[in-house]
Amino acid sequence: MKERIIDVAQALVQSRGFNAFSYRDLADRILIRTASIHYYFPKKDDLARALIERYRSDFEGAIQDIDCTARSPQDRLSAYLKMFLELSKGGSRLCLFAVFSAELPSLSETVQEEIKIFYEKNIQWIGDVIDDGRRAGLFSFPGGSRDVASAIFSFLEGEMLVQRVFPSKEPFPEVPDAIRILLSWGP
Repeated sequence: MKERIIDVAQALVQSRGFNAFSYRDLADRILIRTASIHYYFPKKDDLARALIERYRSDFEGAIQDIDCTARSPQDRLSAYLKMFLELSKGGSRLCLFAVFSAELPSLSETVQEEIKIFYEKNIQWIGDVIDDGRRAGLFSFPGGSRDVASAIFSFLEGEMLVQRVFPSKEPFPEVPDAIRILLSWGP
């Protein structure tokens, strides 16, 4: 039941926002009483932490899979971009952390810190990959890799929001032109 609650809560967060649903909304969708939700998650902050923990664990597992299967920096970055952009399902869902970031002032300090950790890990990973690519002569960009990695991550998070406003019938390119230009990455 706990996993079911987290599943439904995640779908609600990614489609509506964390503050846009109540335990009553969850209970109605799962066909249980709100007391059952409170049994597993006494406060909504407890639910937020459980959502973040699972999402971050799944995301980190996906990144480890990329590192194990994709060899070149280009292949690793392509796999990451594809995974990240498919997550949004054409704008119908947002990255869980993007939603939490938008609602940051209303969240506990613990949840805010978890969001920062998630962002830092992603930016660090992207930075390591593009550094590998620069050393191999595959990518070329001015400045430090951290700034470029932060720009790439910001682009991905922002692109989800743009896709929500302007849903596209066309599949999103595996490597968006903006990232190709940023890294001087050939076709």
